[in-house]
Amino acid sequence: MRHSVKTFVRDRRGGVAIAFALALIPLIGAAGATVDYSRATSLRAELQKVADSAALVAAAGTEDFDVRKEEALLVVESQLRAYPGVAYRPEITPVMENGREVAVRVTLAADTPTSFLGVVGVRDMDVSVESRATSGREEVFDIAFVLDTTGSMEGARLDVLKETTTQLIDDITARRGATDQVRVSVVPFGQYVNVGLGNRMQPWLDVPSDYERPSTRTCEMVREVVGRQCQRVLQPARPARPRTCYDDGRAYQCGSEARPARWVEQCTPIHGDGMVEQCRTRGGGWVRWNGCVGSRNAPNDTQDGNYSIRVPGLMNVSCGSPILEPTTNLASAKAHIRSLRTDGETYIPAGLMWGWRTLTPHAPIAARESRPGAVVERYMVLVTDGRNTRSATYPEHGGQDSEDADDVLRATCRNMAADEASDITLYTIAFEVTDVDVKELLEECSSMNGGAFYDAANAAELGEAMKHIGGQISRLRLTH
Repeated sequence: MRHSVKTFVRDRRGGVAIAFALALIPLIGAAGATVDYSRATSLRAELQKVADSAALVAAAGTEDFDVRKEEALLVVESQLRAYPGVAYRPEITPVMENGREVAVRVTLAADTPTSFLGVVGVRDMDVSVESRATSGREEVFDIAFVLDTTGSMEGARLDVLKETTTQLIDDITARRGATDQVRVSVVPFGQYVNVGLGNRMQPWLDVPSDYERPSTRTCEMVREVVGRQCQRVLQPARPARPRTCYDDGRAYQCGSEARPARWVEQCTPIHGDGMVEQCRTRGGGWVRWNGCVGSRNAPNDTQDGNYSIRVPGLMNVSCGSPILEPTTNLASAKAHIRSLRTDGETYIPAGLMWGWRTLTPHAPIAARESRPGAVVERYMVLVTDGRNTRSATYPEHGGQDSEDADDVLRATCRNMAADEASDITLYTIAFEVTDVDVKELLEECSSMNGGAFYDAANAAELGEAMKHIGGQISRLRLTH
């Protein structure tokens, strides 16, 4: 009996097993917590991505908030289908300041079931994230639309440009708050820019008065014509004479059509013995200014300043639709865009230069200045369908040296980028352009000025580029 009791007391194997079993529970719980926490962390990262996407969708739209909210909820639903066991709770609300929507907040909470923590009674874990995206409704900004209205834009191209540009204005209007929050200027350009007849007396412009050139009259004595002798003759058939003509660098077929043989009446004059006086008037007519301007001599042609050297007005020159100076009347801006017409060849530096001028808070065209609490953001959207087909001959743009025009454009881009006081962001769009050099130059120019380049091969891509620019201009961004 004594031996048995001593053996029982000394044998502690059962006690070790029990102690180990008791210790195993917290060990398993700790290991399980690590696994489940890692899974929850991974889910939180995915939820943040979903919340960010939903916030951007809700902030980017231009419809009523309820419509944008439904679109954002669809984003949440579609992206969380990969997590069938997760019960999520989205909440999407507008952030209001002074009665205006300035951002959208997305809160996304979810319950994820645990695998190991269930041993210690934790059946699921709560995970929540929040994302906030600004909608641009609190921004104050000026936008210059610099639009190619050359001959090659005639027809469908110009129609698409008008439609997509006015749609961009509508998108921005839907995001803005106060009526003076956005100002728009429009600069149509071709070989020249039309600054409008109303600017004729501006001190920065050099335009002479319209005048009438005197005509010359010459007379001579010729034999009197007393009659005509006519006869029918057969003109032989004439084959077609096609040739290639160019309009702003765009080739098209021209020339004369084929003509069949035909009978025509030919007459010769019959002169008498008398003499009569025959007079002719040559020359004369009015010399008028139509609003067209050329370029100042280099280097002032690439600089916005030193207007003691005035901008030259060009007489008897055609230059298309006039510019629209900065206005908060966006309905008027859209109407102006819809009325644009094509004219002339391409000289992009002229459009860029005048777009720059409409955005600076000084002459020639004074834009608004920033003030405390209302910093004016300045943007330019330049659209063209091709390369420079004209170059400067000062003050006219009558040359055909594309490389020289490209150099002037590059210098203007560089100088605009150095204008820190105006701080203009430039977006460029190549619309149905096949010339690689043109695209590279436009991309270089926008890159210098903190913007982006878009290669729009067709109407749909032009629309997408405009929409993307609208989001960028509205400063759509995540702030969390």
